[in-house]
Amino acid sequence: MIKNVIFDCGGVIVTLNRDNCLNAFSKILGFPDFGKYLSDYAQKGFFSQFENGDLKASEFRQIVRQHSTIKELTDEEIDYAIGSFLTDVNQAKVKYLLKLKRNYDLYLLSNINPIAWKRSKKLFKESYGVRMSDVFRKRFLSYRMNMSKPGEEIFKEAVREGGFIPEETLFVDDGQANIDTARKLGFKVLLFDVNKDIEAQVQPLLDANSIECERKVKADLND
Repeated sequence: MIKNVIFDCGGVIVTLNRDNCLNAFSKILGFPDFGKYLSDYAQKGFFSQFENGDLKASEFRQIVRQHSTIKELTDEEIDYAIGSFLTDVNQAKVKYLLKLKRNYDLYLLSNINPIAWKRSKKLFKESYGVRMSDVFRKRFLSYRMNMSKPGEEIFKEAVREGGFIPEETLFVDDGQANIDTARKLGFKVLLFDVNKDIEAQVQPLLDANSIECERKVKADLND
C-alpha cells in the first residue's frame, strides 16, 4: 500500500521556462552559450557541479563572470538570471498537495542549486501562503547531499533519512532517467507530464493502488 509520495521540484511542483533563463543569460549576463549547460532534466558541466554541491554559489557566479562578455556583473543579476528558469507555482497544485497530505507523507527529491531553491520556496509561499516545510516532511536536495539523480545513491540516502520503504512509496518525476532508477530500486513510479494537471495524474494511481490493496486484504481473509 502506498504510504508516501515523493515529488520532484522543478517541472513537477515549480513551472520551468528554459527560454526565459537563456534569454536572461544572453541579454543580462552576456553569456549566450549557457544553453549548453541548461536542461529541463539534467544539467551539464559547471552547472551540474553547482547542483551537485561541488561548487558554492560564489564559485558558480565567478565562473559565469568568466564566460560573460560584460565586464561587471552583480550577484543579484546572476541570481535573477538563474531564478528566471523558475516562473511560478500553480495554486491548484498546492491545494492538491495539502489535500494529499491528510493521508500520505509527502517529500521532495530534487536536483537543485541554492539560488534556485531560494526562488522555489518564495514562489511556493506566494502561491497559497504556505511554506514548503508545511507540506513536505523532508526535502532531499542535491546541492545539500552532494549527490544527484539519476544516481542510485541519492535515492538510497533519501530512504535512509526518511525511514520509508520504497515499495510503499510513489515517486513522481518528469525525467525518464530518474523514473528508471526509482523503479529499479523498488519504488512505484509516475512519469509526470508537465502539460497536464497534477491531481489528474497522481490521484488515479493512488486510488487504483488502494483498491488493489483492499482486494488483497479481502482475498487473504477468505483463504
